[in-house]
Amino acid sequence: MGKEIDFKENKKYLFNIIVPVFNAEKYIEKCLSSIIKQTYKNFQVKVIDDCSTDSSYELASEICTNYKNFRISKNPRRLGSLNNIDELLGLDINEPSKTIDILVDGDDYLYSGDVLNILYEKYVDTDCLITYGSHLSSKGVQGKKYPKLIRKFNLYRKYFWYASHLKTFRHDLWLSVNKKDLLNQNGQYFSVASDLALMFPMLEMAGNRQEFVKDILYVYNDKNPISDHKIRRKDQILAAKEIRQKKIYKKKNFI
Repeated sequence: MGKEIDFKENKKYLFNIIVPVFNAEKYIEKCLSSIIKQTYKNFQVKVIDDCSTDSSYELASEICTNYKNFRISKNPRRLGSLNNIDELLGLDINEPSKTIDILVDGDDYLYSGDVLNILYEKYVDTDCLITYGSHLSSKGVQGKKYPKLIRKFNLYRKYFWYASHLKTFRHDLWLSVNKKDLLNQNGQYFSVASDLALMFPMLEMAGNRQEFVKDILYVYNDKNPISDHKIRRKDQILAAKEIRQKKIYKKKNFI
């Protein structure tokens, strides 16, 4: 009788970590250090500085040049987080079904060195397409799973927003998003409430192949004085309303 095949050992995932940065000089070193210390090492990192006016780019660049799997670029003008994420997710992905995209804001950080290991186990054990989960903020531990009926009848846009940090998704799921749904009524990328524009289509297509991760994976820096919820709350509400009114995606089968 032949040697038993270790299923997990034969299903390696590459984690594609996207880090948009704007004026995060106080936080970017901690953010990147939290990625570097991950014990699961099959990952690549793409950092983009959105024309910061502080030393964010210089600090990040100094770190990134020490690691072959880190890449950094800087925009000559501000494009906004969603525009940057869309651009970076379009680079260097050879096997979409074996690549997991992860979004980490430059002023936040991963909770521990086991984050990628926990995600790897979750994707392999459940064959999910997308995850969201528990994160830590000044309000304590936050995060909830969408109720069964919401998932069954694709009612995410009618319900409370739960698909928060840490946001991860298989790259082939992302490729199925119509990029027009990332744009507002003026044909520009949503500058606020971008999480909703990103996640709603993928949640709808994934159906039951989604997972809420109970383990704390992420620390959300809600004390940053330039956070949208502090300085652009009204814009956030209007953008969220527009995104929720967009056409609902149908569930889709993926390998």
